[in-house]
Parts: sequence; structure tokens; C-alpha cells
Amino acid sequence: MDGKNTISNDMKRFIKIAFTAVLIIAFGLNTVNAGAVENDVNDEVYTVVDEMPEIIGGNQALYSKITYPRAAVRSGVEGRVFIQFIVDKEGNVQEPKVLRDIGAGCGDAAVEAVKDVKFKPGRLNGEVVNVQFSMPVTFRLENN
Repeated sequence: MDGKNTISNDMKRFIKIAFTAVLIIAFGLNTVNAGAVENDVNDEVYTVVDEMPEIIGGNQALYSKITYPRAAVRSGVEGRVFIQFIVDKEGNVQEPKVLRDIGAGCGDAAVEAVKDVKFKPGRLNGEVVNVQFSMPVTFRLENN
């Protein structure tokens, strides 16, 4: 009987040690993940905020940067290009992309123009945050 009790006690001790080790490891991983989540929240990109980003100088500042593509002028292409991008906490444009293009180089021209303007960053609860932003850029030929 003493042999069985010794094995039983050794097994119980092993299970307790293993269980304690698992708890320590699990707690350590949760602590590391909590820090990672906190960093992700600080760099989160919002779509709904209290104050949306604004182009410094207004739309006029954007349209002054647009070069109407020659191919679009020759082909008489007019319309709206829809672009999407992130306005970061410093008011810079990040990751611009064309959502809807009218062709003839207008999408690329809109992206280049928006990359060249500065924004007043968006705010959420009084804090400056990264904001995903979409906007139309209208291409219209003037009649001579």
C-alpha cells in the first residue's frame, strides 16, 4: 500500500506543479496580449468621429493640385472619381486608393492631388485620431 500512496502523492504533486505552470504561462500571455491590444487601440483607424478631417485651405486647395490628364481632355472624360484614404494624427494622407474611377488617368490624378494636401486631423472625444476618409473628386472640362 505504501507504494501506491507514494505514486499517488507523486502524481498529485506533478499535477499541481503542471497546473501551476500552465496558470503562470497563461497569465503571462494575457499580460503580453493586453499590451498589444492597447497599442492597437492607440493606432486604430476610425470611420465615425466627432470631428471629421478637413482639408487645410478647403476643396480649393485640393483642386488647385489637380492636373487634368491629357488623355481625359482629348477624350472629353468628365465625372467623379471616388477615393478613400486614411488621414493620420498628423494630418497626412496614408494608403490612398481609388474606389471608383472614370478612366483616362483621372483616378491617378485624384490620388496624387490628395496626397499633396494637408488635412486638419479628425477628433474623437477631444483626442486626435486616425480616420478613414472617402471623398469624390469631380473632373469637369470648361467649355470654350
